[in-house]
Amino acid sequence: MDPEQLRQFQEFQRFQEFQRYQEATGQAPQAPQQPGGKRWWLLVLGSGIFWRALFFLLVVFSAVWAYNHFFGVDDPGDIAQDSGGVTGAAQGLSAPAGLQGTVGMFYKHVSFADTTRACTLILRDDTRQKFANAYGASDCAGAVTDLKAKVTSVDRYQQVMFPPDMLKTPTTAKVTIDSCALTVEGGPRLGTFVVEKVGAGWVITDWSPSTCG
Repeated sequence: MDPEQLRQFQEFQRFQEFQRYQEATGQAPQAPQQPGGKRWWLLVLGSGIFWRALFFLLVVFSAVWAYNHFFGVDDPGDIAQDSGGVTGAAQGLSAPAGLQGTVGMFYKHVSFADTTRACTLILRDDTRQKFANAYGASDCAGAVTDLKAKVTSVDRYQQVMFPPDMLKTPTTAKVTIDSCALTVEGGPRLGTFVVEKVGAGWVITDWSPSTCG
């Protein structure tokens, strides 16, 4: 008997056993698996397409993780959000005061010497120049850099505390925030800010030195 005939004979025997089991129990058991038959997952693992797809996904995942790790994802609390109504460089945040508000973020950007983000919160060139002149700098970026040198504690300086009244939702589209009314530690006070709602965001539209420094 050749191998093919033997295989057919074995299949016939299994079929007879299958029928006898049905007659005896009145129910059908799971059909027997053929000798040498492979499970589906073994077929998948042996597929070159599966391994190429897995390698591609790993490469994409690694690239996304590396980008987020080294460059980060913009956080609305860390970078100015598009106000929708400001067409120049300045963009506004969702509140004038508070750690995530315009003035609070201005202090934070100064603590890290982030000249671009700090100066972006000031709407007009003349206001930026006024701020620079007050600190003896040629431009806003230079003033931020010089002020950073006076910061003795980044952690405390970026945690500016605002009076409860300033944290309420403004009833007008323009508010004045005097640094003398804030609790500022670890660095210099940064003057008086006039913050105005332009579009959906709050930006610094004017600035002047404070009497307390």
